[in-house]
Amino acid sequence: MYKWTCLFAGLLAAGAVVTAQEPFRIDPNTDFSKFKTYAWDQSKNSDRVANQADAQVIDALQAELAKKGLTKTNSDAASLLICYHSNFNTEPIRRYTIAEGGGSYEWTIKTAQVAVDMVDPSTQKLIWHNTADLNPKAKPRHIAKSVSNLLSNYPPKKT
Repeated sequence: MYKWTCLFAGLLAAGAVVTAQEPFRIDPNTDFSKFKTYAWDQSKNSDRVANQADAQVIDALQAELAKKGLTKTNSDAASLLICYHSNFNTEPIRRYTIAEGGGSYEWTIKTAQVAVDMVDPSTQKLIWHNTADLNPKAKPRHIAKSVSNLLSNYPPKKT
């Protein structure tokens, strides 16, 4: 039994670059078809440590968002705000807070994990959130595949 457990654990470790979790939060009342443009937004309550992996993740996010029909803009007229967070530091846990209207939400990002939040600027509501484990030493093509998996359920399918 121990051999099988070690073999299974080894296969998981060797093959997994990212493990997208179920979305922590999707606002079911949101019409995601109305979002055509996006702008980057940074939570005021989150430190952003830029490194090579972050740059690769951001490039992959922009490419994947374009595939989903979203156009990047720097204007205040963006229909969607996207906030990217990562923890590629040696600290095991980092928290960040995102405000929504009169309230706020707090999440924890473990080491080698990324998070993407999407906010509707017209309502200031958080409408989509997902996190994933990501190896910052992965090759760029693996990072691109990981980001594709992270955004695989955006836009959410109508139920």
